[in-house]
Amino acid sequence: MQNHQEFFEDFLGKRASSFVALPQSGSARINYIASSETQKYVVTYNENTLENEAFFYFSEVFAGLNLNTPKVLLIDQERDLYIQEFLGDRTLSEVISQEGESERVKDLVKKSLKALFELQNKTLGKVDYSNSFEYESYDDLPITHDLYYFKNFMLDVLEIEYHKSTLLKEFKQISEVIQKLEPKTLMIRDFQSRNILVNEEDKVYFIDYQSAMEGPAGYDVISFLYQAKAKFSKNFKEEMLEYYLAFWENASKREALKTSFEWMQMMRFLQVLGAYGFRGLIQRKSHFLASLFQGIDNIYELNQSWNVISQNFPELYFVILRLKSPEVQSKIEDLIIG
Repeated sequence: MQNHQEFFEDFLGKRASSFVALPQSGSARINYIASSETQKYVVTYNENTLENEAFFYFSEVFAGLNLNTPKVLLIDQERDLYIQEFLGDRTLSEVISQEGESERVKDLVKKSLKALFELQNKTLGKVDYSNSFEYESYDDLPITHDLYYFKNFMLDVLEIEYHKSTLLKEFKQISEVIQKLEPKTLMIRDFQSRNILVNEEDKVYFIDYQSAMEGPAGYDVISFLYQAKAKFSKNFKEEMLEYYLAFWENASKREALKTSFEWMQMMRFLQVLGAYGFRGLIQRKSHFLASLFQGIDNIYELNQSWNVISQNFPELYFVILRLKSPEVQSKIEDLIIG
């Protein structure tokens, strides 16, 4: 394996001014910020070459469409080490944490939503989804995986009782509905503020899109605006949803999008809770533990306000209620402390 810094210095043709590893979060990838005098770069090492190939493919497509994503500058022979453009020092998540719902944050969120719509629109008919990493489309396989992720790493880890066959039948019914939701576009899948970079001129750039697939256009919008860590107010989220919807000139597609929003909230909230259970309660990663209670609040609020869950999926409705019970909340606190 080639030394990571040597690979970068071979690219430069001289010694690096600095070469610093960034803290890892939920991924096994190792990212470095490397510099040569005043020019910065991102150097990434990832043993998962299938994931890398998907990232390289989507990066090439996005660059060809002049989208706000990093260009890949050099890839090593093993395809596990590569150099990308450096696009910003801060993530939008960091700006939100410091400023809340400031006018600057509102402007950055609007820029992100506009750029997302442009990406969704410009990539229509331009992507060969056979180059996707794990799934070509958000069909029964990833939908069922997300629902089981919630069951296995939240309900089962917390030992919440449920009627197995009833819940699994409800999961099957949910999957059938989700697969029919329109409009379909490229779906980044993990579209959230920590995967959006902000540069010194307040331009926004998207990163970590290697899991992209074809799916409902509403998924990424909901993933972004309803992420637990951001804690956006209800009014802010509704205003930003209307801002995004205004880009869709076709009335039938706009209405279909509106119809999909609660379904996308449910799917994203459940998938994220599965991630919090696995990455947080099991792997003990602080980033995931910190948002666990807010994640539960999100799905609980939807459970109470959107009667589709209680009327059509009563077993799921009751297990979500149990997540807020004093016994389960106490068990979560013990697991976090332990």
